[in-house]
Amino acid sequence: MTTDDLSSLPRLLIERERLQREISSLPDLRQGSLATAYRRCGKPTCHCAREEDPGHGPVYLLTRSVHKKTVTRNIPPDKLETVKEQLTTFHRYQELSRELVNVSGQICDLKLRNPENSDEAVKKNTRRQPRS
Repeated sequence: MTTDDLSSLPRLLIERERLQREISSLPDLRQGSLATAYRRCGKPTCHCAREEDPGHGPVYLLTRSVHKKTVTRNIPPDKLETVKEQLTTFHRYQELSRELVNVSGQICDLKLRNPENSDEAVKKNTRRQPRS
């Protein structure tokens, strides 16, 4: 094991803890995609029946996959900003999760190179030693 490995394991353990704390402190999140749609009601005398008319709307649709099936849900206009924030938080969660998996993989690799380098051994080595 190199000197670089010895200094990087405690750093990686600290980074893993930071990522775990940040993930656990995230507010509400939801998965999906948001789309805007205009619809035609089908009544021949309605304004939406004219070719140049965009139709009724906008209608905000949240689409996501549930058990390999696409589920779409209408989002009320007054809840649109809340849903956008939840989607943004989900994307942040995905980024943090990727980082956590990467850091954890590096920790596992370092421990494979030196089995004595367990979490407990690192904790013991990073504690302050009394001066004699």
